[in-house]
Amino acid sequence: MTGSKPLCVFLVIGGDSCERDVSIDTGKAVFDALRRTGHRVFVADPLHPEIKPTEKPAAFFNQAAITREPPRVDGEQFESRQAFISLLGRHGNMSCDVVFNGLHGGAGEDGTFQAVLEYLGIRYTGSGPCACAVAMNKDLSKRLVADAGVPVAKHIYVDSAAHEAVVVDQQVAERLSFPVVVKPNHEGSSVGVTLVDNRDALAEAIQNAKAFGGPYMVESYVPGREITAAILDHNNLPLLEIRPREGFYNYESKYQPGSCEYLVPAPLNDEVSQAISRSAIAAYRALGCRGYARVDFRLNDDGEHFFLEVNTLPGLTANSLVPKAAGAAGIEFPELVDNILRLAAVPRPL
Repeated sequence: MTGSKPLCVFLVIGGDSCERDVSIDTGKAVFDALRRTGHRVFVADPLHPEIKPTEKPAAFFNQAAITREPPRVDGEQFESRQAFISLLGRHGNMSCDVVFNGLHGGAGEDGTFQAVLEYLGIRYTGSGPCACAVAMNKDLSKRLVADAGVPVAKHIYVDSAAHEAVVVDQQVAERLSFPVVVKPNHEGSSVGVTLVDNRDALAEAIQNAKAFGGPYMVESYVPGREITAAILDHNNLPLLEIRPREGFYNYESKYQPGSCEYLVPAPLNDEVSQAISRSAIAAYRALGCRGYARVDFRLNDDGEHFFLEVNTLPGLTANSLVPKAAGAAGIEFPELVDNILRLAAVPRPL
């Protein structure tokens, strides 16, 4: 899709979720790629709507690098969000063609921001409000994907307001076996995720997940390999295997350089590779995704794969997985970003 006329792009980064730092890192890479492919780019941050959209975004990018722990944004969110929506309402005055959504997590990825853009009639990158909302709901997405015939790991969904830890402990003992993974139901980038090897450590892991607010889930841990499938415009990119150098694939290992080894194409036999690729497309379509996404799996020693989640706004940083998969398909990073942008520039239904 590259080669068309340059566009005016409104690049949105940062935001107020726990993945703010990751979003800023994505923004740096995307801004450079868009400029290299000839587009005019204005950058804005919903957390700082008082700073006008700018073509010289050093004030946004000259911030701390991604830390070992996800950041917490303090303070009242209403006023900054209200001001940013007002800014978007004046979007037409800048004659921009497309919003490139570089947000990750929270309202930027759960369908909230997408719904605002739809309401204002603004074109944007990535999936629509419904797909984003469902994908960020780990429990619901697993149910829909399972209905589409994709194997999923067993899990227990917990409404944190209605269940005490002792009740959850009993349910885990009856329905699952250790090790298990405890995770918030509505976070990405492994925020709040804990691998639990035994029952004694379960209560602390539950408290860690609950600290991020809302429900959480306890999922059977699948020993084996971490495989991810990137999808661009309903087409599979080469599968990628992630091998953490220590422990499991958590927030720190995702964003600290040198923490993981990445193998792309993943060293899999044709049968397993094709099965995972089919499951990835099935999951992508079951949730109604569009543009691009990443689907994560675990692969056990028997060659059985299990769906974990769909990422509707996967990272586009130097360490990110979708660019690595695209590179293995011969798509350089600027071309990938340009393709994502142009997929959003054409009219489409909700």
